[in-house]
Amino acid sequence: MRVLSISTLSNQISQGLQQVILGYMVLMLTDSHIMVGMVYATRSAPNLLVGLVAGSVTDRIDRRVLMSFTIWSMAVVSLLMAGLVFVGQLTVWGLIFTTFMLGCFQAFYMTARQVYVYDLVGSTGAVNGIAITSFAQRLGQIVGALAGGFLLHWAGPTVTFLFMALCFILGGVAARYLKRQGESAPGVREGLAENISNYFKALRTNRLMLILIISTALAETFGFSHQVLLPILAQDVLHVGSIGLGVLTAFRFVGGAIGVISLAAVGDYIGKGKILIGLLVLFGVGQMLMSFSGTMWMAIMFVMLTNMMAASSDVLHQGLLQLSVPNEQRGRAMGSWIVGIGSAPLGQLQIGYISGSVGPQISLIVNGGILIITAVIMGSASPKLRRL
Repeated sequence: MRVLSISTLSNQISQGLQQVILGYMVLMLTDSHIMVGMVYATRSAPNLLVGLVAGSVTDRIDRRVLMSFTIWSMAVVSLLMAGLVFVGQLTVWGLIFTTFMLGCFQAFYMTARQVYVYDLVGSTGAVNGIAITSFAQRLGQIVGALAGGFLLHWAGPTVTFLFMALCFILGGVAARYLKRQGESAPGVREGLAENISNYFKALRTNRLMLILIISTALAETFGFSHQVLLPILAQDVLHVGSIGLGVLTAFRFVGGAIGVISLAAVGDYIGKGKILIGLLVLFGVGQMLMSFSGTMWMAIMFVMLTNMMAASSDVLHQGLLQLSVPNEQRGRAMGSWIVGIGSAPLGQLQIGYISGSVGPQISLIVNGGILIITAVIMGSASPKLRRL
């Protein structure tokens, strides 16, 4: 777990940089709230497009090989982005294309990494293991967000993209030292076509997995889409510039880190389904409170609160999905999670559109309210979820 956490930390510094630089670059190129939503949607769209394949591929081959390949691929794309900025050829459509490529590799990487955690710690430690890795992920994103804000301000986007590539490279080097396949790695692996076929059969018979996919999609559509508004809040509401955006994004990840640490500290516990429903409700409440952010300090406080709930619910979704299927099909389960978060483009486009039409504050209230209502309805209508 130590080597995996180090690799995750380095890779997620690059992800934190992305959160800052993508929104900043789009606003500089277009000054459009809708285009900010489109770029973030482009980054998330591959989750839906390749989620099933990513899960099946992860079940088929060594997770360590897949992680290394995708990390190095993201480094190459980051270098391409730096080169395009340096020669003055990075248009908004070029940014969208390269962002889409990063999203494709990220979908495969995230699927393989989370399944590999289970390989290392087994079923009893699955949720805690994912929480530990998620903490390393959030810590890296905090560093990346702060670095992104300051690098954009003092050195410009070319250096920022180069630093992003360097962090991916360091993560790729660390991944080479993952020596253990993991005691829980399946000894028998299904073929790719068989795995995909069995996935659709499982959706018809495994109601718990289907419920968790739907819950993941709802959280992604009406919850995690709030990240689109951070560049808009920083520029148009708080007027704090790129450094302020970096700080705001960093505290988003601080909240996430606190959330996953708290979840890991609880240990193996009963009532996970009820806790998940409660977290989703508080997730929506946090977004609604964000709409009242009139100062930087208020924004930081409400962003942290919102992302404590977001990260905790995310870890629970991942852990419960892997526990809902046989051992040899856990890649498929995480592919299901990837498909669930593949609903992000819908959420990011709609929140960007609402923000452009009536303002970011109203869009936060609308999305937070919808998340609360859907979580309550799902909890009331899903006895299996409440009994987890």
